[in-house]
Amino acid sequence: MTRVHGSRAATFFLACALSIIWPAAAPAKTTTIDDSGTQAVEPSVSLRWKNAAPSRSGAGNLMVGATTIRVRINVTPWLRRSGRIYLNLPTQQPGPINAAWTTQGRLQPGQLHSGNRMLVYSGPITAPFMEDVLTFQFSVDGTLIRQTFPLTFRFEMDEE
Repeated sequence: MTRVHGSRAATFFLACALSIIWPAAAPAKTTTIDDSGTQAVEPSVSLRWKNAAPSRSGAGNLMVGATTIRVRINVTPWLRRSGRIYLNLPTQQPGPINAAWTTQGRLQPGQLHSGNRMLVYSGPITAPFMEDVLTFQFSVDGTLIRQTFPLTFRFEMDEE
């Protein structure tokens, strides 16, 4: 049996009391943003082999493709507030997908792996819609592709 003496006991009880008084900060509320105004310039992404001939090691089985998306997201519910907007690339078929994108300035460029999300905007929401043009580069393991597949992504708001 261990005994706590003197200042160690006071420190322990003070730490317990403070954890009761100051609870952990609540997580931000995440909401999917209406992106029904978003349009793909090219409705489908044509994938091609990154290397002319796949290697036996499997390292050359990468397929790549690009597309341009005109983003128009409705941020009216957050007007005159601050928030953090993320691009979410859910886990989906045919398997792990990597995406990288450039922008024309309103949103931030970035890259992510399916099953994750990346911050594309942080700050005040001053207009009912946010618009930008994103040019995406996608890559996927070509051995997983058996047929055409839809690629889905969404924008999410974390309210501050």
